[in-house]
Amino acid sequence: MISFKKPATDTATPKLKVVVPTPLYGGSLPLAYHAAEAFTELGHECLLLGFDSYYSLYAGIGESGVGSEFKKLQGRLAELLSDVTVERAIETKADIVWYTAQSPVTIAGLRRLRESGIKTALWFVEDVRRFEYWKYLAQEYDVVFTIQTGTAADALKQAGARAVYYLPVAANPNLHRPLDVSNSDRVKYGSPVSFVGAGYINRVDLFGRLDLDGLKLWGNDWPPAWNSKLQDGGRRVAPEETALIYNCTDVNLNIHSAVGAETLQCGDFVNPRTFEIAACGGFQIVNRQEPLSDLFSPDEICIVDTETELREAVQYFHAHPAERQERAACSRDRVLREHTYVHRIREALKFMFAVPVQSQKHVNPTIADLKTAAWGDDELTAFLSQFDDARPARLADLVAKVGNSGKKLSRSELTILMMHEFRNWGIEKGAIG
Repeated sequence: MISFKKPATDTATPKLKVVVPTPLYGGSLPLAYHAAEAFTELGHECLLLGFDSYYSLYAGIGESGVGSEFKKLQGRLAELLSDVTVERAIETKADIVWYTAQSPVTIAGLRRLRESGIKTALWFVEDVRRFEYWKYLAQEYDVVFTIQTGTAADALKQAGARAVYYLPVAANPNLHRPLDVSNSDRVKYGSPVSFVGAGYINRVDLFGRLDLDGLKLWGNDWPPAWNSKLQDGGRRVAPEETALIYNCTDVNLNIHSAVGAETLQCGDFVNPRTFEIAACGGFQIVNRQEPLSDLFSPDEICIVDTETELREAVQYFHAHPAERQERAACSRDRVLREHTYVHRIREALKFMFAVPVQSQKHVNPTIADLKTAAWGDDELTAFLSQFDDARPARLADLVAKVGNSGKKLSRSELTILMMHEFRNWGIEKGAIG
């Protein structure tokens, strides 16, 4: 768990306290880290909860046995990590908890954060058609940010999302940048043409037919029969390594995942690889996506619609390195101007805080605020339940309820009486106005 602090540099929103819980693993994990870094660069106080350090425990539980009970145990660990997020957010008086797809979260946790006056946001950096868990959570967030255009926003709204906003992914120039590559790394990571990514069915179909000289395939979750065709046996590639691959490859292929049977499906989102290759100064050939024309121009990246166009583009740009370099330079400039995580987080905060907010949210606390502060103290919570949650929290009102049960005074009631006596003493001595 890491906390970042930096002097404020963004005047669009006040300085905020932000908690960023990461997923335990998966493709959205690096994006949580990039978002946390962007919050910090914008001058906000960011508490990063690196839950990926618990993945070995999570995986170990799953490997220790087979059956639903072990799945439940994994779920309990995720619930515990969700509770950690909530407690840290309340403890630090956070303004926002920024969740990424697959971050540990529960409905109860989101509701408690709302009761505490803490805003929540989900950056759903996945395809709504591929997963369904978001349907049960969407209505609990203050904002859901989606990387998809078109019907995705409608699906989220139909699931009850309070607010939905299109926020594409981006690049982190601190990681994704041109590199001075050693000879040994160039031999390992370099190639005339490469692809980095998981083995979704459309990619398996495509590369099963695509016979390209010097092609290197990197990534995990490919069929076991493909292991001999994959670099390093098909392991997951670290973000730092992807930057090396993009730097060392002449032609980077960027094939988006697809839900249907099409190998080069024109989808409604742009993947992180599009921005990362460009930020590294790499040249790429990418299959067409609906939002792509709004993010890049034809002179910045090469867009194809068919396998024939893909083959022809690879051959053409192998023979024209100057054109590759020109497009790569233009696409990198575009990313630095418009498509970094700092750009995205700044835009997200402008949407969330269209009206400026103050970090101190409750000037006049309510009974609900006292219940939040009393979390875990069942006795005090029961005492406070005599009042309406929206009622202003006044000490005199609490004192008036003490002893009404006719039973021996509880610890909570004695504490309230002591606070009342201390306040009267302070007023008498002039220490309290």
